Amino acid sequence: MKAIAPLVCVFPRLTLAVAVTAATSAMLPSMATGAELEEVIVSARKMDESMQDVSVAVSAFSGEQIDKMIMRDVREIEGMVPNLVIDSVAVSPAGASIYIRGVGTQEVERSFDPAVGVVIDGVPLSFVNGSMRNAFDFQSIEVLRGPQGTLFGRNTTGGVINITRTLPTGELGARYELTTGTDDLLDAKAVVNFPLGDMFAGKLGFAVQQDGSDRSNVITGEEVGNADNQEFNATLLFRPNDDFDMLFTYVNYQDQNDGVPLSNRASLNTDNPVNSEPDIVCTFGFCDEPGKDLRVFEQDFYSRDLDFEWDSYTLSSNYDAGIGTVTAIFGFQETDEFVPTDFDSTPLNTFHVLREQQSEQTTAEVRFASGDELNESWRFVAGLFWVEDDYQLDQKTSITAALGPEAALFQNPFADHSREAWAIFGEAHIDLTEKFMLILGGRYTEEDKDYSGSIAFGGGSANGLPGYVPDSTVDDFFIFGQPIWVPIDAASGSESWDEFTPKVGLDYRINDDVLTYIAYSEGFRSGGFNGRNQNLSNIGPFDPEFVENWELGMKGDFLDRTLRLNVAAFVNTYEDKQEEIIEPDGFGGSNTVVRNASTVDLFGIEAEATWVANENLVFNANLGYLDAQYDEFTADINGDGMITDNSDLELRRVPEWTGGVNGTYTVQVGPGELSFFGSYRYTDEYWVEVRNDPRGLVQDRGVLDATIAYEWEWSEGRNVRVALWGRDMTDEVDYSSAVIVPGTIAFSGVSGGEQYGLRVSGNF
Repeated sequence: MKAIAPLVCVFPRLTLAVAVTAATSAMLPSMATGAELEEVIVSARKMDESMQDVSVAVSAFSGEQIDKMIMRDVREIEGMVPNLVIDSVAVSPAGASIYIRGVGTQEVERSFDPAVGVVIDGVPLSFVNGSMRNAFDFQSIEVLRGPQGTLFGRNTTGGVINITRTLPTGELGARYELTTGTDDLLDAKAVVNFPLGDMFAGKLGFAVQQDGSDRSNVITGEEVGNADNQEFNATLLFRPNDDFDMLFTYVNYQDQNDGVPLSNRASLNTDNPVNSEPDIVCTFGFCDEPGKDLRVFEQDFYSRDLDFEWDSYTLSSNYDAGIGTVTAIFGFQETDEFVPTDFDSTPLNTFHVLREQQSEQTTAEVRFASGDELNESWRFVAGLFWVEDDYQLDQKTSITAALGPEAALFQNPFADHSREAWAIFGEAHIDLTEKFMLILGGRYTEEDKDYSGSIAFGGGSANGLPGYVPDSTVDDFFIFGQPIWVPIDAASGSESWDEFTPKVGLDYRINDDVLTYIAYSEGFRSGGFNGRNQNLSNIGPFDPEFVENWELGMKGDFLDRTLRLNVAAFVNTYEDKQEEIIEPDGFGGSNTVVRNASTVDLFGIEAEATWVANENLVFNANLGYLDAQYDEFTADINGDGMITDNSDLELRRVPEWTGGVNGTYTVQVGPGELSFFGSYRYTDEYWVEVRNDPRGLVQDRGVLDATIAYEWEWSEGRNVRVALWGRDMTDEVDYSSAVIVPGTIAFSGVSGGEQYGLRVSGNF
């Protein structure tokens, strides 16, 4: 097997260290030197360290492995990382609900802080929209599990997905990918590097991803679920000497697709053995039909294209101060989105929502990482972080329009939400002896949030309130004419929170190949306001939530460094958990309310293993187990004003088992290398609905993938790789999520379906 060294791109005192073997992510084709595992260098703790020396549960993917696995977006790492769940969300372009170790955020509204942070080039994102876009030009993806706040600018309770793009090489060259597949899949990606004198280097990148669909809408006669996104990026590196460098990156991402088709789930049969509810009527006569073809949808003409655009500017610098490195990162993000959705999921013009949002985010971070020049027996990282963000939501909702324009009701909630936060954070690693290391860390955070909102009502002419009527015959979504909006409510609020969260750990090295550790850490997610609520009496504020995490782990290389096994066990206590609950609003629509009503106990185990059988064959496996339960959950979860004990309910997006196994066989054939890769990933069933309505149970799912590839060098330093690939080859199609409003509507997204294709990639 051809040896491939770790991808470590080093500039003076600027090191982007990337794990490239399955030892860090048990679902990756592992790299090995001969028949021995190779050392992996990562920067999970803002220092360059061997993965096996880092007492953090982290899985990592290199850019090369992302390409070879035909990974098209970040959501595809689900099943490759223990205890990770990533669910797409219909009203969140390129966004998702992300859960790690049972900790996450169901709600994707931008006024809710993500419990799992996404960090791109050192900049944490305040919003999930756009965070799951295509995996293009990535140097690495690292997934850190557990509370992260002592080393990252933004505090998180569940973990961090840390993404780093490639740096300019300073040499003229290009890299490309062309992918085609079933369902009209077509991708084209290219990166061009070029020198700009002795002190500058540049890079330009462009990517287009297009997907057809095997879903159809029998009402419109069209395919649904088609996707089209593109990205352009430009990077400039300035390095005047060995002690200083500065990097500027601009990214423009556009997502234009016809949205995620929704399937009507209204049903007369809602018997719930956990928390029974009375039977409800179907949505305007349309009911969920058992056994129906999930690839077929019945939605009216309102199902139209969404439009999302994101501009990102990042400026980072590193200065070698002799005793350590000073790093400064400045980021600015702005988004603009237009998202129409047919929430009733029927052929009727019943419950339509048009969401228009704009947002801005500005961040600044300065940190210092000490080096051996300061002290060889202890090292530390300390930093300051500041963020300011705001967004505006202008939402138009039409309800019961199917009964005629004169009977229609129209809501127009508007929200303006802003936040300013700052934090000081740090972590120190102190060598007590040759075998023991003490880890001490802490973070102090202050946050201020401001909210103002209003709601206006409109109606049909029979109500004496000329409103607007959805029209399917024109491109415009609404014909306004002379609308008269009657404001009925307005509210505003301001609140502040502050918290100190510590971390303490002890590492013990049994020998050169085996590390054990125990650690305690805390996570804090601030309170806030509900920016989407159509009932301003429920906007909040809601209180912060807290996570306490105990972790015991081992990382070891065995059998002459041919077997790598990393294991972690953890216990989490979730206090004042923020539960987002959807309930009827009394007008045929819905409200989302947040209640700090629950305490949760979580216990879990994670294991990742790699075995180099010989120079040609490598096996990998990962396994995650979660046991989560409410210790206390007393709240009104039906919107009927009755407070009930709901402690017997199951938590959302907490599968009991996750895991997978894969193998890679590589052999020299002629002038190149032939490789075979097979992978099976499994996620157990889990709930997505807080009341445990049976329609909110996502069934267990297994995904079978395979790739056959041949790679050869056609000129010195120039390679070509041709790969035949298959994804989800068992062709499992099932409901992927559910939104259920008691007594009104219920709908789900649908995921899965086999896909096959060809990719040609290379460099010159």
